Amino acid sequence: MLMGWRKSRARAKATLARKAAWQGDPDAGRRLAEHFPDSVWPSVGTVVAGYRPIRDEIDPTPLMETFYCEQAQLCLPCVAGPDRPLVFRAFQPGDDFVRGAFGVEEPSPDSPECKPLLILAPLLAFDETGKRLGYGAGFYDRTIAALRKHNPVTVVGLAYEAQRMRSVPTDRHDIALDWIVTEKRAYRGAV
Repeated sequence: MLMGWRKSRARAKATLARKAAWQGDPDAGRRLAEHFPDSVWPSVGTVVAGYRPIRDEIDPTPLMETFYCEQAQLCLPCVAGPDRPLVFRAFQPGDDFVRGAFGVEEPSPDSPECKPLLILAPLLAFDETGKRLGYGAGFYDRTIAALRKHNPVTVVGLAYEAQRMRSVPTDRHDIALDWIVTEKRAYRGAV
């Protein structure tokens, strides 16, 4: 009960910080590639899962387009249902999208499913140890746990620097990020 209250307070604070950062610098996503770590930069053919930004999330589109130009395969998450892992479907820049759950743009249900080895994850807040505060539905935690049963998967949270907190409240099911990349720098998360 106490953890739920702490997470709710942290989400409220993080939402305000992210909104202010977006209003102050809506094009910050263009600088993500400058700080993306070489050690996890995708090689040719690597399947990379990005996301379509909603509200005031930092926009990963320029970074994803850079990966695509360097011949990574792109995919996006699709909500398969409550309490289920996300499904990833292939897409290319310029493809049309459909509205999925929560109004998020997704590739067509006819697009092939993918198993990413690199996931770019949106978030509300992070700390320097790689803890991530999401929206509370657990989609990314469930998905990452399921994918890691079969392959190593690297997870990089994308955020505004203003979304960094001293300490993010977490439960035991919350999966830490390997890296966090902001418009200003990269942080090494879980080792």
